[in-house]
Amino acid sequence: MKAFVSLACMLSCASSIAASPVGSEASCYLAGTVTGKLSLRQIDDSLTVEGTLQNVPVGVHAIHVHEHGKLGNNCLESGGHYNPLGVDHGAKDDKTRHVGDWGNFNATQETLRLSITDNVAKLNGEHSIMGRAIVIHEKADDLGRGGNPASKANGNAGARIACCVIEQAM
Repeated sequence: MKAFVSLACMLSCASSIAASPVGSEASCYLAGTVTGKLSLRQIDDSLTVEGTLQNVPVGVHAIHVHEHGKLGNNCLESGGHYNPLGVDHGAKDDKTRHVGDWGNFNATQETLRLSITDNVAKLNGEHSIMGRAIVIHEKADDLGRGGNPASKANGNAGARIACCVIEQAM
């Protein structure tokens, strides 16, 4: 009987550990013109990105996940938008879009609280964004509706003004 109880406890504990989501929380420390910390949290299919940003130029700015977790050369080493499915760029709520298309945010002052919820990007699984870069751009994203090839690739969002690497939260 003792062996059965011990085995049941071990199996119960093991299944609890296996059911725990791996990579369910991450953080990203922005470097560049804009600074701040972004906290990412995955719950089921919903990813929430929240943080406080400083030194944000007033105006509308695009925010995307880029291919590589490399920040050199003013964020250019982060590559293009993370697009593992090879589809056109779009708005966050479009059916067809890059995994990393998070749209725009409006900065009305230099310090702001950012909150994004997304049901496409994930911190774990086949198309995980863990270890990739988040990039903030100088201009608004035209959401793939600009009528030119660059619009379908990057939304004509302009230069990169800040970036960070998405890392597992400790």
